[in-house]
Amino acid sequence: AAGRAGARVILCEEDFVPGGRLLSDGGTIDGVPAAEWLSRTLAELADMPDVRIMTRTTLFGVYDGGTYGAIERVNDHLPSPPQHQVRQRLWRIVAKRCVVAAGAIERPLVFAGNDTPGVMMASAMRT
Repeated sequence: AAGRAGARVILCEEDFVPGGRLLSDGGTIDGVPAAEWLSRTLAELADMPDVRIMTRTTLFGVYDGGTYGAIERVNDHLPSPPQHQVRQRLWRIVAKRCVVAAGAIERPLVFAGNDTPGVMMASAMRT
């Protein structure tokens, strides 16, 4: 909605592709298969001139005055990064408004033997 209204938008995604659990859970959104909805949405965002999608970027801090810290992993995923290229880039983002949708991390159940091979968390089993 902010991008459609002409606001400058930065979307930080920790993974190499946006989508989170939607990528493995599937389902439908507004009557459309999740993968198709995600593809359409990403295409729409990519076409907006003031929307920047930053994959492999982790927002790590919120500071005074609407300042946010983010680390972009530019070449960390490559076994041999290009010579004279940065591996990571630190971003200082100053924003008037922010929406943080950090998702969730599944909390493991603690019981004897929960660390043995074959014992999985529910999200691993679902995926």
